[in-house]
Order: sequence, then C-alpha cells, then structure tokens
Amino acid sequence: MSATLALGTAAPSQSAPTADKPGTASPARAEAQAQDDSKAGTRARKQDAIDAAARYLARQPQSRTAGDDTIRRSAAVPGTKDTFYVSYRRTVADLPVFGGDFVVAVDGAGEATGASKGVTRSISLTSTTPTKSRKSARRTAKRQVATVRTVSRPALVVYAVGKPTLAWRTKVTGTQKSGTPSIRTVFTNARTGTVLLASEAVHEGPGNGYYYPGVTIGTSGSGSSYSMTDTTRSGVKCGGQNGSAYTGSDNVWGNGSGTNLETACVDVLYGLDKEIDMLSAWLGRSGVKGNGTSYPARVGLSDVNAYFNGSFLNFGHSSDNARQLTAMDIVAHEAGHGVFQTTPGGSTGGNETGGLNEATGDIFGALTEAYANNPDDPADYLVGEEADLVGQGPIRNMADPSAVGDPNCYSSSIPNTEVHAAAGPLNHWFYLLAEGTSGSTTCNGTTLSGLGIQTAGKIFYNGLLLKTSSWTHGKARVATLTAAKNLYGSTDCSTFDKVKAAWAGVSVPTQSGEPTCGGGGGTPGGGGTCSETTTTGSLSNRTS
Repeated sequence: MSATLALGTAAPSQSAPTADKPGTASPARAEAQAQDDSKAGTRARKQDAIDAAARYLARQPQSRTAGDDTIRRSAAVPGTKDTFYVSYRRTVADLPVFGGDFVVAVDGAGEATGASKGVTRSISLTSTTPTKSRKSARRTAKRQVATVRTVSRPALVVYAVGKPTLAWRTKVTGTQKSGTPSIRTVFTNARTGTVLLASEAVHEGPGNGYYYPGVTIGTSGSGSSYSMTDTTRSGVKCGGQNGSAYTGSDNVWGNGSGTNLETACVDVLYGLDKEIDMLSAWLGRSGVKGNGTSYPARVGLSDVNAYFNGSFLNFGHSSDNARQLTAMDIVAHEAGHGVFQTTPGGSTGGNETGGLNEATGDIFGALTEAYANNPDDPADYLVGEEADLVGQGPIRNMADPSAVGDPNCYSSSIPNTEVHAAAGPLNHWFYLLAEGTSGSTTCNGTTLSGLGIQTAGKIFYNGLLLKTSSWTHGKARVATLTAAKNLYGSTDCSTFDKVKAAWAGVSVPTQSGEPTCGGGGGTPGGGGTCSETTTTGSLSNRTS
C-alpha cells in the first residue's frame, strides 16, 4: 500500500468514557434512547401499514385475486414522508406466479390508497401437469448462456406476463460471449418448450477513477492493522478480485494513480458512501438493499467493463488502460441496480424491464452526484463522461438521449430495443421532471418547468416501491403518479400534474385506471385532491 498521496483517510477516534452525573443521562445514552424510540415508532407505523393493507384487500377483493389463488405478504417497506409499501406474492395451485405480485401503497396518514399489480385477468390453467420434461427445460436453459457453470433444478411456475402459461423456471450461471459473467433466469413453456423469457441479472457499465483526492472514506482497524471495510455502512468493502478487502498498516490509502487499484477502491468507497448517505437523507432508504445493508465491491477486473452481478459490484479499466472504471456516476449506477433488484418485483423481466433498470442506475448516479456536490465532479445528467471510454465522451445523455443515438421518446419498438438504448425514455422523463425543458425538449412540443432533482428523486423512488415483476413504462407512469399523489397530492395537484406532463413529454400515454388529481386529472399548477384508484397495471460503449 502506497502512502504517497492520502486519497482517503479515516483515523479512528478514541476518547475516555465520561461518567454520568447523578440524575442525568449522558449524551450517548440520550442518543441511544432516541434511536430506540425512533425504531419503535417505525415498527408501529409498519404494523399500522400492514393492517391498513389487509383492510384494503378485504374491501377490494378484486385487487388481490386473479382466479383461485393464494397471496402471502412478502415485505413492508418504508418510503418517504411516513409512507409504506406492502408487497405480496401470489400462488395458484401451490405454484408461484411470475407476474402475479402486487404492492399496496399506504400514505403517511396510514390509509391504503391503491394497489399496483401485474395480473389483470383471471388465471385459469387447464392442467398443472407439464408435457415438456424438467430435463428438457434444463437443456433449453443451458443454451441461453455461452459458457455454462451451474444450472439450477427447473421449478414449475405460472408465467403470467401476458396470457398465463405453465412454465419451467431455471437459473443458469456462466459467461456471455464477451466473457462477462452471466446469471440468467430462463422461463420455458412447459407445454411447447419455447423460451418465454431469458432475463440477465449481470448489469455492466463503464466509469473512471482517481477523481476524488483528499476525501474521507469509511475504513476499519486500529494501531497498525487497517482494512478498506466500512464499519458504519454494513456490507460495504472494497478489494481485489478474490473478494477480500484491501488492508494496510497506516490507514492512508492510494497514490492518485489511475492504474493503482487501492486508489480505485478509494473512489469506489467514496461513491458508495455518498450514495448510501443520499438514500438515507433524501429518500429514507436504509442502505442499498433497504434493510440496512449494501453490497461489497471489487476492482482490478481484467476487462474494459464494470458490472453488478446481483451479489457485488465489479470494476475494470478503460480501453487505454490509463484509469479504472470507478467514477461516482458509474459506481452509483451499478449500486442503483441493487436498489432496483431489492425493491418489490425484483429485476427479472424482458428488454423493457431491462431498459427501466438501466435508467434507474443512471438516475441514482445523477442523484448521488447532486447529493455529493463535489467540485471535482460537478453534478450533471451525463453518464460516463469522465471515463471517455472509447474517446467519444458520455455514453448516455439524460437531457437528450438522441445525442448519443438513444431514443428520447417511448414507442412500440422500445420493448424490443437493446436495454441500454431502451433507458432513453425514462432517463428523459426524469430530466424533464427535475429540470423541465431548460436544456431539453419534449416529444410533444410542450414547455415544462422542473421540480428539482431531490423532489424528482423522491417521486421516482416511491414509484419503485410500487414496482411489480416485468415492469413497463406504462406501469412506471402509474406508479410515479400514485407516488406523487401519496406524497404531495392531498393539498396541491401541481406536483402531480408535472409528473403527468413529463410522461406525456416522452410519449408514454395515459394508462387505464391511473390516478387523477382534482377529480379530473388536475390542471397545471392547480390545486385539489387526488381521487383514490386501484392501479393496474458487456460493456460496449454503454453503461448498465
């Protein structure tokens, strides 16, 4: 470990304990009591939300059933402004239903306001006996990965994206043709053997390194033994390809070189620290996973690549080998996939879901840059501009996706568009919501004013908490309108209307059953209340 330049320091603080005066509580004890009270309050609100969701389902059984099925609560996740989102899984004839999950939204007053769901039709299977064998499904799944390492035992499920179908679900790990790791969930029709969906869990993206001199990062240790393990942010550590955190004797890390891997870990830990802090301060989320924990990271990947594989973040180098791919927007982007994966509905889905996942990473990158407010890396809506991966500047532009060849507007071709390019419409929507048409244009020629990136982030994140499997742009529209209604719509429709106008600005049309504000959709800047409704609803030169 070189100590030429202290890129990151985290000297432990040690002081003698102070005895309490008689009849007084020490500051530490008072703080601990306040934390206990806060946790108790959160537990109480969580139980209230669970009870409210149960009452809502009892009042509106059509929201919970799609044929003769069984539902089980899977989680209750806090959102912003004391909101909660209670998610449920569904089974039919004891078979899990992919696409049958749904989420009940509970507002800050403890009232359920609606449910997002994927299944809108009755599930009726003529038989739950497959005509294609488990062995056949396994063979088909293996063909979806270039080099196979492991294959799970195929499990029988109901595939309910579109017409409900009996299917085999198989997970295959290995590598893609490019050599990038692959983790694919493959659904095959249990009657015909055709592939219904092959969903990739490894998400890739470029970045840069050595950008943040003189920062403080979270580490652990004392005396002459230290580790790049952040004890204040559970799960966060950084090291080489063996998964172990880098260690040293002086708690001074890196030398400022673009080829030094310890320096790369300084950038990674700094970016993760800022993202985790942003999630807590701006969005009320505890860690990337939402349960107080986050993901570890590795550097030194021998590839012009960076990716999230569902378990850790991995970062390679630029095409000229001059720097590591660890700029803040790239680090936060990859961890953003972890947020997408651990919010309701997960990350399994086709190209349209994949595009929304990619845009989610970009959005969290922009949010983290804005929160960090670091003059060495000013906040913007560009992706990978510091990396300049192949000498062509940013790989995505959220204000104008078409500037790098991606679509600005939603169309029927998006579900069949490569996932990185398919990020264009949601990226554009987020920019319009945050900044308006200053520096951008709409697909319908309207002029918009923005809400600011923090408010836009709150609305998008609370929309993620209503996500269901195989998410689409239409469902994202409904989810974010519902979020705006829950967060702001009880007193003022102007925020709701801006969310709606931004979706219109990227050509995502009105959806059946979406919320309204002021009784009829509201008017720009108008007041009113929102009506209750049940919603239905490798890196080339790209990032993921």
